[in-house]
Amino acid sequence: MRFIPAAAVALVLGLGVASSAAQAASILGNWSGRGTVRLNTGQVEPVSCRVKYEKGDSAGKTYTLNATCAAAAGTFSIYGRISQRSASSYRGVLFSEQSTMAGNVSITVHGDSQSASVKNDRGIGNVTLRRR
Repeated sequence: MRFIPAAAVALVLGLGVASSAAQAASILGNWSGRGTVRLNTGQVEPVSCRVKYEKGDSAGKTYTLNATCAAAAGTFSIYGRISQRSASSYRGVLFSEQSTMAGNVSITVHGDSQSASVKNDRGIGNVTLRRR
């Protein structure tokens, strides 16, 4: 069960940036949702997360995120930095305060909904978030 925190952390940290100022502003704020973490061992655990996005630079091309996620193994804090790749997709790196594990995150934004996929050495996580 100790592996779930790192996977959950990597899973949740990271959501998007947009191509125009109006779209970029839409990612800012608070989001929440649920998903799963699938460990390399085959174990699957549900996870729920709350994520806050803030501007990471004055150009609006990067964002910082802070998240709190809960899984069977406990609650985990996650933080990261993401960059815009296209009008609706973002990529970045996530970190956990509870683990030295890092993960890569890929995010797709559709209006008030986001899909985030996180991958690290221990597994893969997928979360769907909605604006709060």
